[in-house]
Amino acid sequence: MPETSRAEILAAVPTFFDAAGDLDHATTKAHFTDLASRVDGVFVCGTTGEFPALDRAERHALAEAALAVFGPDRVVVHVGAAATREAVALTRDAVALGARRLATLTPYYLPADTGAVLRHFAAVTTAAGPASVYGYLFSERSGVVVEPGDFAVIAAETGLAGAKLSGLAADRFGEYRAALPAGARLWSGADTRLAEVVSLGGHGVVSGLSAAFPEPFALLADAVAGGDTNAERSAQARVDEVLAALGGTVEGIKLALRHLGRGTGALRMPAPEIGPDTRQHIARLAETALASRAPR
Repeated sequence: MPETSRAEILAAVPTFFDAAGDLDHATTKAHFTDLASRVDGVFVCGTTGEFPALDRAERHALAEAALAVFGPDRVVVHVGAAATREAVALTRDAVALGARRLATLTPYYLPADTGAVLRHFAAVTTAAGPASVYGYLFSERSGVVVEPGDFAVIAAETGLAGAKLSGLAADRFGEYRAALPAGARLWSGADTRLAEVVSLGGHGVVSGLSAAFPEPFALLADAVAGGDTNAERSAQARVDEVLAALGGTVEGIKLALRHLGRGTGALRMPAPEIGPDTRQHIARLAETALASRAPR
């Protein structure tokens, strides 16, 4: 089969906290440095990054650290907030740091209709100036549903460059792709469905799982782009195992990273306890990953 353009893998990075619960800057830098040669870029201060639990200064510091390692073309800074005023302030902060790619969740918690979402996104795109802004749809977390046709109208009127689709929106990826112009970039938060995303004309995936185990996702992207069916099948089995172990949760990702020598595994936001069988599965997966990276 002929080669296709390779899907972009953006690692949705977690936020590391030290024993006192403050940002762990050293671990953050080490993790970014480790990922730099393994993924195409990073998505900072998103859901995996526990953004609702971060203050403005902390989000500024994390964006600055990511930009210092990856450069502006390989970082998407999430500037979403419940209040438009805060989202605009975060946007201005990111642009002042040199960010060229931003994402913003719909307003959340209070109900918001299409007009409210449009006004919110318009304020962010205006503050962003020449930087590209992508909408972020995740109705299960935000409580706000934006239908594909409505999102197309919002994108056209506000200048959104595309979107990250998570949860139920990711399940309707093809509908959003069909509603938007060909030049709009769409990423899926359903990272193990990379091959499907490519087949539907998507740009790539925003992958929390790849923040801990980047290699299987890179292999899958290469196999899909190269049309190598056998390699794709093998890589797909590996990314599916990562999902089975980590469950796609922040707590699972952080526990895996702790086993990989990155951070304490602590979350700032409350989360369910991980059961003993899952803990063992994650530990085995991390042990295998470390062994494969060890010099021979």
